[in-house]
Amino acid sequence: MEVKREAVSESIGYLIIFSLVLTGIGLITLYGYPLLMQQQSSANVRNMEQTMIVLQNDIKSLSYKLANFKETSLRVSGGSLSLLGPVYTLQQFDIWTSDLGINHYRFSPGELRYFSTNDNLFITLENGAAIEKPLATNGSFMLADPRWYLDNSTSTLVINLMNLSAAPGSAQVLSQTGVGTVRMRLINSNVTAYSNAAGNMVHIRYTPDPKNITPEGYGFAWKTYLTNPNNFDGGMDCSWGGNPLLGQPLECTKAGVRNIIIKEYDVAIETL
Repeated sequence: MEVKREAVSESIGYLIIFSLVLTGIGLITLYGYPLLMQQQSSANVRNMEQTMIVLQNDIKSLSYKLANFKETSLRVSGGSLSLLGPVYTLQQFDIWTSDLGINHYRFSPGELRYFSTNDNLFITLENGAAIEKPLATNGSFMLADPRWYLDNSTSTLVINLMNLSAAPGSAQVLSQTGVGTVRMRLINSNVTAYSNAAGNMVHIRYTPDPKNITPEGYGFAWKTYLTNPNNFDGGMDCSWGGNPLLGQPLECTKAGVRNIIIKEYDVAIETL
């Protein structure tokens, strides 16, 4: 009588199952985990973009709605949020007219900057604008525009300048990670009106901080904003200055402006 031996050893079955489990874990580790981390990093960036727009609205409330104090709770993930006062960030805005009716009005804004360690990019509040700047490529773009406008009926250009700094007597560099609160207070405001009856050329120049970790600064974002025809009745002419992608000063002009109003607001960030 012939005996059939078709049974398989239990140890061989165990090895097959164990190999399948290890293969599944390996595939998840190789493909799934990096994808999960990428999704988390993207979520952190999207969250900070929305947070910066909220903080921009807080600054608008302090400046335009005469609010005395604003406080916003936030969560900083995947990077750090830092305040750099005007002493530590050297970008400048210069405004003047061709007939020197305005003789180089110079303004140095501070900066509230988020740096994403995973995505290697900046999201910043500079002079009333929310700007995003990837470090891997040249260029930058605005998430939310500042409040500058041209009133065509009266040929009046209104420029709102926002200075961000720490509270008086505090260090001008603040940094935060994790959960925290941003408290802001308007400490000073100044409005200056200029008459440019002849309609001479108005010049606006943005000079980036040469010592910044982003030496080209955010000039490309400002150029895109100033040349937008929807913002300034056909846009400004920004061919006067250099290439902002190379860190050169950006200079833009607008003709036919008869009145210029410059509003400067000093906002103190008390805690971060």
